[in-house]
Amino acid sequence: MATQRKPTSKKRITTKKKLAAPAGSLGPIKAPGTPQSYRARVRMYRHGLGDCFLLTFPRPGRVPFQMLIDCGALARDAKAMTAVVEHIRDTAKDGQDRARLDVVVGTHEHKDHLSGFNQARKVFNDDIDFGAVWMSWAENLSQADARKLKEAKKVAKAKLEMALSSSFAGAAPLAGVSELLGFTNDDDSIEGKKVADAVAYLKLRGKEAQDLRFLEPGSEPFVEKELPGFRFYVLGPPRDPRFLKTSAITQQMKKDDVIYHLSRMGTAGLDSLGAAVAPGGEGDELCHPFAAEHRIARPVAGQSRTYFAEIQPFVDATYDKPSEAWRRIDEDWLSAFGQLALDLDNDTNNTSLVLAIECIQTRDILLFPADAQVGNWQSWATVNFQVPNRTTPCPAHELLGRTVFYKVGHHCSHNATLKAGGLELMTKDNLVAFIPLDKATASKQGKTGWDMPATPLFNALRAKTKERVVISDVNEQPSAEALQAGVIATPGYIDYFLR
Repeated sequence: MATQRKPTSKKRITTKKKLAAPAGSLGPIKAPGTPQSYRARVRMYRHGLGDCFLLTFPRPGRVPFQMLIDCGALARDAKAMTAVVEHIRDTAKDGQDRARLDVVVGTHEHKDHLSGFNQARKVFNDDIDFGAVWMSWAENLSQADARKLKEAKKVAKAKLEMALSSSFAGAAPLAGVSELLGFTNDDDSIEGKKVADAVAYLKLRGKEAQDLRFLEPGSEPFVEKELPGFRFYVLGPPRDPRFLKTSAITQQMKKDDVIYHLSRMGTAGLDSLGAAVAPGGEGDELCHPFAAEHRIARPVAGQSRTYFAEIQPFVDATYDKPSEAWRRIDEDWLSAFGQLALDLDNDTNNTSLVLAIECIQTRDILLFPADAQVGNWQSWATVNFQVPNRTTPCPAHELLGRTVFYKVGHHCSHNATLKAGGLELMTKDNLVAFIPLDKATASKQGKTGWDMPATPLFNALRAKTKERVVISDVNEQPSAEALQAGVIATPGYIDYFLR
């Protein structure tokens, strides 16, 4: 069982108030209109802002091969996620006494991808067998690189939590930090489990199944013994730290689509931030731009400040005047914590496991990049695969050219699908794109809401797919073009079929 954290009286860090389960049934196990035969079915659940994909591969004379890629959501309670997992269980049973997921994939340590493994833990434990668990190399703590990444995240989280529990917690520059931190550190209200507990649980289930794999980019493509008609390629996450830490899009990148910006706070900056919000001690001095001998301190409870009293009228009429508040910079330095939270979030996204699944007979590709951001995508230009019965290596970019199904990265955010080296390479006439997105939840995040779907990218997807872009939001219905391509929607999920 995953490591349990003891309840604490410390204020919990949460994203948003959790919403109740979506109204209505998730739909039948088999959607009306499902074709008699197909090579693969991709089921996208309509459970909120998060990824939960069940892939079904029919096998003649046998139960289908079932593969679950992530199971999580933001702002969804245990009831909602349990309903989703129960539907997955019933689908995977396929007339058998117990459900079996032949492969379970945990792409990266974010709540909107893994919360269901905490919230519906009882259903997973009691009713569902795991055949194998796949994760990225970044979760393999027997390797030094993975341990270094984990330690860096741990230090960054500690600094952010320190800021949120300090006297500066209510400061405007810290607004939104708790939401971003919640992606990796949120309490799921189920026995105090954190997102890290979901990762530990998946590792445990993989070990119990005697098939826990940490996948490497560019490793030899493999075919599962129980699924001989499909080949799996691992494109990311990259090993090169330059790619792992590249997420920002600069003006130059917008201009030529190939240049990216790397900006990160070093160890010294982290240490200074932590010391600056530490209660008492020398750290307090780091909050002030001038040395003590050049400052006139404000009075505090139980103490008087002789010199401050002399300038009180002036301060009241100028510095503390409400109409002049916009000019004050007392807390502007705290915005560095917001950048740190963004860096932590983006870096975790860039550790996403990226899979391309090839139907060997048709050579068609199903692409699942999780939340991979620009650095992860950029790294694929150097990834090549040694494929059996092929004399030359297969470039990762060739796989993009054969992609017929694209799970749009990071809920269609602006920096999670490249143009050059990405979408422009997807040239198949029958391309379909699925976006796991709940617009209402996205609109409530941060100060002004998240720009999802990002309009320029969404329009590019519409053009590339000839309007075959499908959003999981229950208030969005598939286009006529998507329906003509065989997409089927129910209240609880949307199906795509590879013929």
